[in-house]
Amino acid sequence: MIATPALARDDKEDDAPPAIFQAVIDCKDVSDPTARLACYDEKVAALESAQASKQVVVADREQIKKARRGLFGFSLPKIKLFGGGDDDKDEKEEFKELTTKIKSVRQNYRGLYIITIEEGDAVWEQTEKSRYSVRARSGDEIIIKRASLGSYKANIKGGRAIRVRRVR
Repeated sequence: MIATPALARDDKEDDAPPAIFQAVIDCKDVSDPTARLACYDEKVAALESAQASKQVVVADREQIKKARRGLFGFSLPKIKLFGGGDDDKDEKEEFKELTTKIKSVRQNYRGLYIITIEEGDAVWEQTEKSRYSVRARSGDEIIIKRASLGSYKANIKGGRAIRVRRVR
């Protein structure tokens, strides 16, 4: 596997907040109260403008968890945008499986299931025939779990697992 320099970097500068946010923090070091207030007014206005123009995105932990849950099943680069840092081990554990409901199901020309789940209208596809009879219907509970070597398995209504992959 070849890593691109931008993704392979492990610099401490990646841990630093964006410059526009750091500028707001730096205002607290201004000793003169009038100058400090002027600094805050100026830097907060710049931060607000950057957020409005989508140059800076502010998200709380719940929004990040929702985004990570919606991306379950996709291979993403190791970035800290959605909590991919080393100090986030308990967050990583939480997304080894996804329990949700089937929104719709159909079969492709090979007789394999194409399942749309309620979680963000994600689409999962069965990757191989099962020796066992598996029935999937709209409204059924489905549990999708990480398996070995980056693969996934799905259990429908607690039945036998089938191999699946996320396609959308």
